[in-house]
Amino acid sequence: MEPFEFVSPSSIDEAVKTLASNGDNVRILAGGTDMLVQMRAGRRTAPLVVDIKGIPELNVVSYDASKGLTLGAAVPCYKIYQDETLSAAYPGLMDSATLIGGIQIQGRASIGGNICNAAPSGEPFPQ
Repeated sequence: MEPFEFVSPSSIDEAVKTLASNGDNVRILAGGTDMLVQMRAGRRTAPLVVDIKGIPELNVVSYDASKGLTLGAAVPCYKIYQDETLSAAYPGLMDSATLIGGIQIQGRASIGGNICNAAPSGEPFPQ
């Protein structure tokens, strides 16, 4: 794996500025379950990795019948299926969260990361 710089912004504004000023030389890390494996294998490089797990707004998961679902990009899968209200309102989303990897992967993997990665092996939406 090639060496890389690692930053962990604490706000969306800070993350956006970092991403905007680094163009194609940056990768976003939410769970990292696929990206780090790809980097170790030499299939992906990332001179700069921006870890978004520390941004509070990206870790929000909530459901309100009048407002709908709020699901941050860095929410790990296990937080989705552990929320009984959310599971009842969105059973397909709950099923998707349980289909991604095993317990260890579900503790890190995020639905947002799986959508962005688009790997068939991590497909979060059953067909």
